[in-house]
Amino acid sequence: MSFNYLYMFKIVRIISLIFLGLIFINTTYAQEVDSSIYFNPIKDNISQKIPPLEALIDSAIANSPNVKLEELKAARAFYDIKTERRAWTEHIGVDLLINYGTYYFNDRNELTPELGFYLLESRRITYSGGVYVRFPLYYIIDRKNNINKKKKELEIAMIQRDIRIREIRKEVIETYNELMQQQLMLKIQNDYQQTSDMMMQNAENMFLAGEIPPEEYNRQKDYATRGAASYYETLGRFNIAYTLLEELVGFKFNLINVLK
Repeated sequence: MSFNYLYMFKIVRIISLIFLGLIFINTTYAQEVDSSIYFNPIKDNISQKIPPLEALIDSAIANSPNVKLEELKAARAFYDIKTERRAWTEHIGVDLLINYGTYYFNDRNELTPELGFYLLESRRITYSGGVYVRFPLYYIIDRKNNINKKKKELEIAMIQRDIRIREIRKEVIETYNELMQQQLMLKIQNDYQQTSDMMMQNAENMFLAGEIPPEEYNRQKDYATRGAASYYETLGRFNIAYTLLEELVGFKFNLINVLK
């Protein structure tokens, strides 16, 4: 019996070790996978975590509703030109009329001695056809001018599209550079805050030991407070630039911000 209990204990121990090993492997693997998607703006370079600037510009242009609107206007102007060129056909037409039925006539024949009215009944089919051409003088004179106006509307739509694209390029470049600048400022502010915290801790210890007066302690505390406020202001500007760039390009970067 004791042998059986010892044997079962060894089996349970081996199974437990295997189970713990699997947990450790899964945890390590999860940490390795998760660490690849973490982004720390204090240590990492965001320009290496997001697509290149030209790719961001192309994506912003492709996803811009303003550019799509101007393209639709250009397409409509193109179709208007085709319609204007075919408009002359509305002044040429074909008429066709067919009637079938019974007709009753109450006639009087005054050319014969038998004067009086008499009723006639007639069944007949009547039809007529023809072609008409009618060109107003105004249309003949102004047709070319109307077509040229439609062409200019197409040119205007294409130029408006180019203007929108330039505006988008400018906005993406400005937002991208703002994001880079704010990350650099964030790193500087983080270093300043760490230094301020260290100086504040030393000042607090010296104040408690009576080595510095309250005025110096308050001055160090003011520096630390200003450093913290400046850090969080820069962090807010960084997050705004990050979010605006995502909205401009039309997709999410899916970076996890690890901010301390």
